[in-house]
Amino acid sequence: MFDLVLSDIEEVIASSGWTTNGIVTIPDNYQGKLGNNIREYVMVTVRPTKSDAYTYSRDKLLSGIVVAKIFVAAGEGQGRLMEVSDLLNTLLEEKTLTNNTRLGTSYLQVEGLDAVNKSLYSASYIIPFTLYGE
Repeated sequence: MFDLVLSDIEEVIASSGWTTNGIVTIPDNYQGKLGNNIREYVMVTVRPTKSDAYTYSRDKLLSGIVVAKIFVAAGEGQGRLMEVSDLLNTLLEEKTLTNNTRLGTSYLQVEGLDAVNKSLYSASYIIPFTLYGE
């Protein structure tokens, strides 16, 4: 079931609905180089937090959160963070994806200047997911 949730999220991020925005998007634990001219990007991770059997037939429930860590140019306020979050909401919020991963209501946690690169300002876009299966 874990792979189904990851596949659903990767499908959305690879779709033209997201890629047409021109925002570099990488998976969590990416080890490559982004390049020197990248001034904004999003790092996506799927974090399962609970797995349980919820009926006598032993059907499973998998839930957790999807986190899209947003990095934008520092010194320009929070506006661009909000714009990128709204773009993500269009594709994710309250949606049921291909493998029946159900997404809830998102929230944004503004984190401020990046500790590693002070020219970037960051926030985490967080949205809960649930997947029922066997």
